Amino acid sequence: MMMASQPSAPAQRLPERASQRRLLVGAEAAFRNALVESIEGLELCDRNLIGFHYFHGLTVDQLAEMFSCPRGAVARQLARIRERLLRDTRRGVAARLELDKPELDRLLDVARSRFDLAITRVLRS
Repeated sequence: MMMASQPSAPAQRLPERASQRRLLVGAEAAFRNALVESIEGLELCDRNLIGFHYFHGLTVDQLAEMFSCPRGAVARQLARIRERLLRDTRRGVAARLELDKPELDRLLDVARSRFDLAITRVLRS
């Protein structure tokens, strides 16, 4: 009598990996689209400031000199814009993906650690 063979462990992992890869690609697209939407929702002066900083690579000191204002004011404004983008991007991702709060928090913790790079990439694309 022939016994049905069980798929090997690596063979079973292939569909899991493909599923995880699709989920990751979907999450990346949702994050990017939410970030683009968040940037587009900024006031023009805020979009210009982050453009000078992230796209053109101007430092806080250079921006302060350019706008003739204190360095601390520029740093606070950039931090405020960044926090708004994080908040709005979180909302956008939550609306695009069906994730529970812990999953969404984990995804955004990873994104937060690379958020400046993500902003730069979106602005340069």
